Amino acid sequence: MSVSVGNRLRGADGLRTIACLLVLWHHISQRLNPDQSPRWLQIIHYAGMRGEVGVSLFFVLSGALLSYPFWRNFLDGKKSPDIRRYVRNRIARIAPAMWFNLLFVTLIASVVYDIPTNFARLLQGLTFTNSYFYTTFFPADLNGPLWSIGLEVSCYILLPFVLLSVIKSARNFSSAVIAMLVWMGALLLINPWIINTFMTGNEGKGWNNGLVGGAKQWLPYWNINSFFTQFLCGSLAALLVAKVAQSGPSKRYDVLAIASLIAAAVIVWTRVNPGSPDALTHQAYASPFYSALMAMALFGAASGTYLWKILDNRAFTYLASISFGIYLWHHFILTIMEKSFTTDFGYYGIHDPIRWAKLALIDIVLSIAIAAVSWKFFEKPILDKVRRRK
Repeated sequence: MSVSVGNRLRGADGLRTIACLLVLWHHISQRLNPDQSPRWLQIIHYAGMRGEVGVSLFFVLSGALLSYPFWRNFLDGKKSPDIRRYVRNRIARIAPAMWFNLLFVTLIASVVYDIPTNFARLLQGLTFTNSYFYTTFFPADLNGPLWSIGLEVSCYILLPFVLLSVIKSARNFSSAVIAMLVWMGALLLINPWIINTFMTGNEGKGWNNGLVGGAKQWLPYWNINSFFTQFLCGSLAALLVAKVAQSGPSKRYDVLAIASLIAAAVIVWTRVNPGSPDALTHQAYASPFYSALMAMALFGAASGTYLWKILDNRAFTYLASISFGIYLWHHFILTIMEKSFTTDFGYYGIHDPIRWAKLALIDIVLSIAIAAVSWKFFEKPILDKVRRRK
């Protein structure tokens, strides 16, 4: 029995849906003020505020899924996948939906809400270079989560260089693992230097100064070095999966996956302070602890016998296919609801749990509906056309 179907890792669809739902839960939780709520709802809100770690899980999954064909060919003694095809597929998967969303929300901001268009932010968002400057970190006023796309595209660009350098120098599986650990260790070692060198000034810093002030508070902690480390955690997991694929799955890996998921949950519960870097590593989302544990969970699920069947259920598999669309549209819908219909639906604005739940359900339903339409009629046709190219 294989631990993958083609280049798809078993369990990855389920984990991708979980990542998507965590981010959705996080942004919805931000709208609830739980001070007067029952204890059980305060616990749910506490967990939801830490759902931001879904972003890190997205990076881990992308690193694993994109690396797996390279590692599988490496261990089988075959030539690495065509880089041109890799580039075309990545552009087709990310760019059209991202560009349409960014242009649409910018147009709505200008026409409906009379928000002037910042063309520097728009241009750098369209070229995926927004994540390196606090003035352009958030490319759209009405859709904050677009910030992460630029960092993810940067990881797409960097990944083949690392993989090909390792594949060219490594003699076998063990030396490839060591080389990957060296890469990750080097990134972790230089991260303090990046933070000290590129630390932003205090003037206008903080979320009370809007998106630019918030970005100034996040940077340089939310840097490409940190997120590429999370990306490589997934890549290393894919290497381990490719090795296990040569011998077959085992239920002991299910145990490893479950233990890793529990440990990751403990890390999130005890270490993650929403919107702030980790107290020890000064990286977002308790990296590299959380990302390493989720990479281990992915490895265990893909290499195991039972857990992947639970993760890759029919509903989760479908939600995984439209997860990018959900990510792109859910926060925009929340913002429109706040600006046009329920002005108190802002940060910690809703005190009534029932009303909050109703508004949250509207956002969830609309996000899934728009993402489903986008996938069927826009994203998938473009991706299929590019993949059919010889």
